[in-house]
Amino acid sequence: MNLAPSASIPSLVESSGRHAWYTGLVRWFVEARSHRVLCLVGGIWLLNAFDLILTVLAHQQGVLQEDNPIARYMFGLGIPSVILFKIGLVSIGSYPLLRFRTARITEMGSLVILLAYAYLAVHWSECYELYTLASVADVQLAELTSISPTGD
Repeated sequence: MNLAPSASIPSLVESSGRHAWYTGLVRWFVEARSHRVLCLVGGIWLLNAFDLILTVLAHQQGVLQEDNPIARYMFGLGIPSVILFKIGLVSIGSYPLLRFRTARITEMGSLVILLAYAYLAVHWSECYELYTLASVADVQLAELTSISPTGD
């Protein structure tokens, strides 16, 4: 399988040039894939940094119970080890995305990873809203979860 972005484009060009606009659009779209993957990986790094900051803050505030045994062990060693762990994981995961950034599957995979991190960012937002509500209103979390939407 050839991963070169413009290898199949010349076969689409008709000698009459009727579809030149379409061919140009396809060529531009395929050649821009590398740039899109770079932007997606940049977004992954940004959202990962957001997740790292909120994880460390939640751990320091005592509102986080880490379920990941490796991350729990890293928290036992100290915050710098957690930071290095997260940076190492994202670096290792970014390498294949950047190495094969011209492949269509890499673009789709990068988008899925970015969406997963975006979902995690929304989840963090909800967690902090519950934490703020519980700390300001002096309400226990069990009381928040036992309230039904109908008011019963």
